[in-house]
Amino acid sequence: MINQIPINLLRFFLLLMAQLLIFSNVNFSSFINPYVFPLFILLLPFETPRWLLMLLGFFAGLALDVFLGSTGMHAAACLLIGYLRPFLISIITPKGTEFEINPNVYAQGLTWFVVYLGVATTVYLTFYFLVEAATFLNLFFLVIKIVLSVIMSVAFMLIFLYLFSSKKQRRFV
Repeated sequence: MINQIPINLLRFFLLLMAQLLIFSNVNFSSFINPYVFPLFILLLPFETPRWLLMLLGFFAGLALDVFLGSTGMHAAACLLIGYLRPFLISIITPKGTEFEINPNVYAQGLTWFVVYLGVATTVYLTFYFLVEAATFLNLFFLVIKIVLSVIMSVAFMLIFLYLFSSKKQRRFV
């Protein structure tokens, strides 16, 4: 796990810069806000303990909050994803399946990975947008915003994964 630290640090900075410089500044519409930053937590090694996932999630979200001025909303959402990640993996993974060290779209397969990203991103964005809105007044528009943002976020996360995965990890099945 020690040899995974430089890779994860590089991934953290790449995702942070992509979120800050590209995705937070591109205005798709008022209903579509893609977030690729949760990918940092979702790609940490499988054996990462829950307490470390929560700690890394909190500080990663806090870093995003500092630059975006979102007063702790990303920190809370990333903390939630760090807490729920082991449970989510145990639910969507078939019993007796052995995986590599890190979640990998090529090793786990596209279907598993889309479900994994979709559920985790839905939880992240639902929590984030509910805290941001602080009301259930326009629930219909909030649900549309969540659904469209999840679709765009998962699409950009998959593009990010395919662009920045190493050639040796690529296995086309």
